[in-house]
Amino acid sequence: MRMTYRARKGMRVTKDPTKGRPNPMFFGAFPEEPSDSLDVDALRRGIAQAESLGGVLMINPTSSATGLYGQLYNEIKDLPFMKGVSREDFADSKDLQDKAFDMRVEEGIGAPSLRRNAVELTEEYAPQLGDQWNYSLNDVAALTNLLGRQGTREFFASKRDGTEYKVPGVNKTPEQYLSIVREASKKKQR
Repeated sequence: MRMTYRARKGMRVTKDPTKGRPNPMFFGAFPEEPSDSLDVDALRRGIAQAESLGGVLMINPTSSATGLYGQLYNEIKDLPFMKGVSREDFADSKDLQDKAFDMRVEEGIGAPSLRRNAVELTEEYAPQLGDQWNYSLNDVAALTNLLGRQGTREFFASKRDGTEYKVPGVNKTPEQYLSIVREASKKKQR
C-alpha cells in the first residue's frame, strides 16, 4: 500500500529529503518560519466566536470558562501573571486573555500546547482516517481546546471506528464547534 499525501487547508506538503516522497509533517529548512501552518490569528478568531460569541458571553455560569477564549479560570488563576487577578478582572482584560491564550497555544497550560496537539494528533490520526481526514491543523487545535488532548483522541478514534462520540458536560458537539470556528476563522479582523 502506498500512501498518497495531499495538502489540506492549513497543511503544507513538502518533500522529505531523507525518504524522497511527500510528507505533510516534515518541517525544517527555515527556522525563522513557523514549523507548521497553524494560523494563530484565525484560530483566535474562531475559538473566540465559538466560546464567547466574539466577546458577548465573557463569564460562563455553568463552569469557570471566562473571557473571549473560554479559558478555564480554575486552570489559569495560579499562573504568575494572574496573581491578584479575579475572574471578573480577567474577563475585563483582553490583554490577559490574549496572554493566557498565547501561552495555551505555544507552551501549554498544565498540558501540551494546542500547537503540539495539532501536529501530533494529525500525525497520529490522519493516516488512520485516510480519505475521511478533513481536518486542518487549526481544526485539531480547536478540537483540543474544546475536548482536551485525550478527548480529541477519543473523538478521532470514534470517527475511525464508526462509533458515536459523546461530549462530556454541557458543550457543543465537535462538529458544531468546528463549524463555528471555521466560519469565524475566515473573517479578517478589522
